[in-house]
Amino acid sequence: MSESNQSLRVTTACDQPIFLRGMVNILQTIKGVQLVGEAQNGDDAFQLCKLTQPDLLLLDLKDALEARKIARAIHQECSQIRIILLHSCPDEAPGLEDLAAERLFVISRDVSEEEFKAAFDRVRREPLPPVLRVEAAPPDPSLPKSNRAGVSTLKSPTSSVVTATARAGDPVARELYMAGKIQADILPEKAPVLSGWDISAELEPARETSGDFYDFIPLTSQKWGLVIADVSDKGMGAALFMALSSSLMRTYAARFPTLPSLTMSAVNERILTDTRGSMFVTAFFGILEQNTGRLIYTNAGHPPGYIISNPHGKNPIQALRTTGMALGASETGRWTQKIVKLAPGDLLVLYTDGITEAANPDGVMFGEDRLLDLVLANTHRSVTDIKHLLLEEVHTFVGGTPRQDDIALIVLRREA
Repeated sequence: MSESNQSLRVTTACDQPIFLRGMVNILQTIKGVQLVGEAQNGDDAFQLCKLTQPDLLLLDLKDALEARKIARAIHQECSQIRIILLHSCPDEAPGLEDLAAERLFVISRDVSEEEFKAAFDRVRREPLPPVLRVEAAPPDPSLPKSNRAGVSTLKSPTSSVVTATARAGDPVARELYMAGKIQADILPEKAPVLSGWDISAELEPARETSGDFYDFIPLTSQKWGLVIADVSDKGMGAALFMALSSSLMRTYAARFPTLPSLTMSAVNERILTDTRGSMFVTAFFGILEQNTGRLIYTNAGHPPGYIISNPHGKNPIQALRTTGMALGASETGRWTQKIVKLAPGDLLVLYTDGITEAANPDGVMFGEDRLLDLVLANTHRSVTDIKHLLLEEVHTFVGGTPRQDDIALIVLRREA
């Protein structure tokens, strides 16, 4: 294994692309880790380990028996490789005697990012053969001591014992694992500064993680991709699905910088190919021409965006409505694209349904009318002020009702 002053060479193997990307994102934030390979099934993991001879393999397969089989095969060929098995349910986790015999480390997918990193660091330093198993509770005293002797338990930063098999059922631990860092890394740190434009954006997760996201994608010197999207689910799964969706949007937007309809088709195909679940994502994607104000857009089942012109004019509101179904919903999905133009002084408001569907204690939703009335009454203000006023109005409207959905919001103006 690498010395402490050298990089730890790590290979990852996961047959669920969303979680593979999540693992990679987390590993890339750990100092001293060099990612030397990624595999999407057990056989590829075996061949990759033979080829790259990593210090450590992070192994996460849906079939727990297959994962154990691959781990044994790798140890027969490359006995020096440390192997971490990731599990997501109690029934998958090997018994303690098996862990010690097979020299495996087990960490649950259902722990927080901080707990995962702490456990990962422990694995780097733990001498073999003792194994690390991050547990939901102190070892059962009814177990024979011989069954517990080779097991190291890890105290979390908060001094509570961390779950490895999710027996504690801590929802915060489930949602936080990997998701927090993924969100921080994916979302833009700030809106781009474009000559002739004023742009402001905000994301307010309802929980520790969010399925909503927005993005600003540089395409050419004068073209920018605008994305706002909402994953159908909540929690860690939605956050990881968000990571995949955001990455795909960036990839295909760059490939089709003038054709958002093709971007949507390509993203839809990849989502259906790379995932096995039932999640989908609504998304608004527009290509903004910075110098002309032209916006080529497509709307995949998302709430309409709005162009707000002079509030005293004849038609101050233009809705940018759906041009196709949500992404990941069907192989037969098709999207058309439309072209609009923002004149100097016009506003563009893009949002997720966490705003319009926010409900007060009586169950009344905030709705589009309140959103539009507030924006129309404040067109003279900066986009940052409009953003803050809208969010504050939603918070006031909801009152003490617990938030059920995330909020994402983009407000931009073409300057006069």
